[in-house]
Amino acid sequence: MVQERGIKMETLPIPNSLKEMLIYVEGKSIQEKFTRLLMSDLENRLRTCTERLYEFEKKYQLVFNQFKEAWEANGSPKKYSYEIEKDYMEWESLDDEHDFFLSQMRAAKKRLSLRIYPLKSFINNLQIDFGNISQAAI
Repeated sequence: MVQERGIKMETLPIPNSLKEMLIYVEGKSIQEKFTRLLMSDLENRLRTCTERLYEFEKKYQLVFNQFKEAWEANGSPKKYSYEIEKDYMEWESLDDEHDFFLSQMRAAKKRLSLRIYPLKSFINNLQIDFGNISQAAI
């Protein structure tokens, strides 16, 4: 455990195979490189989510809040069709996911503008579940 600027930071062992790959990532330090990778991952997730949201908006020619209002106001039996219910649940989930990733990006950019780069704290505050990543992949 290392302490920098009053912040406790954990040492992260990096396998040689990953160190070689980090040469091609922009950044002057390992911390900067990992920060760029994490930000890039968040940006990709947000972009993918936004693209999927657009597919629903194009299909129904509404944004989710408009679709939700119409759903709640409409007593049409069609609203309970498998396709529409499935779309509603997926779209609602994507809308929440989009808000989450957007807030994480804003929070990360705010933290980074202060030039605070504690990697473990940064990862923990992102609140992203990395539990599915196998130890061998790290």
